[in-house]
Formats: sequence, C-alpha cells, structure tokens
Amino acid sequence: MVSASILSVSEVIAGILMLVVSSFILTVSIEEIGKRGKYSERFTGAVISPIFTALPELVIILLALLLVGNKSGSEIAAGTIIGEPFMVSALGFPIVALTLLLARKGKIEGIDPVLSKTLIYVGLVFPLMLIPFFFNFLYAKISVAILLVFLYVVFFRFIGGKESFEEEATNFKIDSLALLALLIVVGLGLLLGGSTAIVRGINNLSIQTGINQELITILLVPIGTIVPETMNAVIWASRGKTSLAIGAMAGEEMYFATFFPALGILASQWVITFNGIIAILLTSSFSIVLGLVSYKFRNAVYVFILYLASLLIFLLFIY
Repeated sequence: MVSASILSVSEVIAGILMLVVSSFILTVSIEEIGKRGKYSERFTGAVISPIFTALPELVIILLALLLVGNKSGSEIAAGTIIGEPFMVSALGFPIVALTLLLARKGKIEGIDPVLSKTLIYVGLVFPLMLIPFFFNFLYAKISVAILLVFLYVVFFRFIGGKESFEEEATNFKIDSLALLALLIVVGLGLLLGGSTAIVRGINNLSIQTGINQELITILLVPIGTIVPETMNAVIWASRGKTSLAIGAMAGEEMYFATFFPALGILASQWVITFNGIIAILLTSSFSIVLGLVSYKFRNAVYVFILYLASLLIFLLFIY
C-alpha cells in the first residue's frame, strides 16, 4: 500500500514537472501569437493564453467522464471545475501579486479596469453552476449550459481584441511560423502528458487513501493543473506585464465559470458535495471583492493585501 501510494505521488510530481517545462515554452508562443495577430495584451492574456493553459483541466475532465465514469467520474469532473478557480484565488493570485511587487519594488503598472470588471463578472457567473445541482432535471441543465456558453460570448465581446501589443527585447525570438508551430506542439504535448499523469496519480491516490474524490480533486488536482497559467503569469509579472499576468488568471477563471461547467452539467450526473458548495461561494465572493478593490484603487499594492487575505481563506477552508 505504501509503495503504491509513493508511486502515485511520484506520478503526480512527474506530471507537475512536465507542466512547468510546458509553461515556459507556451509563454513565448502565446506572446508571439499576440504580436503576430496584433492583439492587445489584455486580450492575449485573458483569451488566447487560457486556450492553452486550460487544456490540462479539460483533459482531466474528459478522462474522468469517459474513463472513470458514473458517480466517481462526476465527482472528479465537478471537483476539477470547482477547485481550479478556488486554487487560482487562494494560491495563484497571491504568487503573481508578490511577483509583481518584487519586480517593480512596489511601483507597478495599474490594473486594467476591464480586467477588474472581468473578475466581478466571474464572481457573479460562477454560482450559476449550482442551479442544475439543486434543480436536477433536464430542462434546467440544458438551459443553464446554454446560458453559460452565452455568457462567455458576452465576455469575449467585452474584452476586446485588436490593439497594439507592447513589444520588448527578449533573449528568445521566434523568426518563423514553423518554429512557432513546433514550440506549440512540444508545449501542448508536455501539457497533455503532464495532465494525464496527474489525473491518473490523483485517482489512484484517492482509491488508496479512501478520501472523498471531489474533496481531493478540489484541493490536490488544481495545485498541479494551475501550474501552466500561474507560471505564465509569473513570467509576465516578473517583466512588469500586468495586463498579461492578471489577464491570464482572470481569463482562466472565465473558462471554469462558463464552458467547463456547461460540459460537466450536460455530460455527467453533476455531483457537488458540501465542500464544493463552500468552495464555489468562497471563489465567487473573492472574485467580486477583488474586482471591486482593483477597480477602485487600480494599484496592485492594495490588491496584494487582499491576495494575502485569500491565503487565510484557503487555510480556513482546509481546516
């Protein structure tokens, strides 16, 4: 039993390491896509980046529904959808905020008001996934799923697209589309391989320890799967690119407030435990407060204080 648990943990660690390497590759690739498409940094961070960095969670959700199935698969899917934004709020944002402060020694770029509004929007939309859980009939499930997809389209129109992308001198330049394509393929390969290793290890660990699968998925799986977006955001934050850094985190949460719940609602039993409900309410409340504070002050020093408070929320939730 002990050796089996060690093997499962080793598999999770190997998956996380693959995701770390992938994040470095995809960071430069995403920037290059933004520059070539003449997209704004806000749009590049909030829309383009999550297309890549949300793939590990999508793989986990699909594997849970297709390979595990039934109630256990539904718990893993729901736990991943709920847990990722919760971990982004509790761990991802504080790490990125601290990086921004250290990079600029307290003098950093103001937070884009559109991104502040995006965080408020996430907080308002996120609890909608509870409706099919409390009213578990087909009409409610289909209606909520369609509504969530529509709300992402509203966000997409709101975030804006074309705008000058601020370029800077970097040590790594992508001179050809062939090299860009190669980097994306390698980055995605590591991304998918790492996420597969994580879900396999977590599922085995859950079986071996007897811990509720949704709870372990809310707390453990996202620690690994938030690595891509967090690493991307940290890299951008270390260079003072606030819109890219905050946009990557906020855009990721939009997927988990809209598209992924819609998928889980339609393709599974949509099992949510009491732990999941609490995580949804905490994430929603944090996003709204964070959006309001960042919109009011536009200064990441004040927001950083709130980020630190989110760590307390995280520790209280675990306790």
